[in-house]
Amino acid sequence: MFIISFFLILLILCFKLLASNIKRIRTGDPNESDQTYWMFSYDFKSPNKDWEPENKELLKRKRTRNFLVFILYLIAFGIFLLLNSFTAHLLDFIVSPQFSYPV
Repeated sequence: MFIISFFLILLILCFKLLASNIKRIRTGDPNESDQTYWMFSYDFKSPNKDWEPENKELLKRKRTRNFLVFILYLIAFGIFLLLNSFTAHLLDFIVSPQFSYPV
């Protein structure tokens, strides 16, 4: 249970750090804001109907930001799994207080 608690705290800190870094990254898209940091760059709709190729530097920044958002989603999923495991261990400890090694 202590190992799970340690990893849970570690992932929460990583999540907060990564989210604040993603909020600071600006690719040049006008739709970006501090409220939409968790969205991939292709989630934003383009206002013009005609397709225009984007600058290679802009595409590189968008790919980097999308990769960081993907890692943020993986960390959020890991927090979800660890929180469920922590809750299960805590409930097991409440129901049967004798010490047992988690499997």
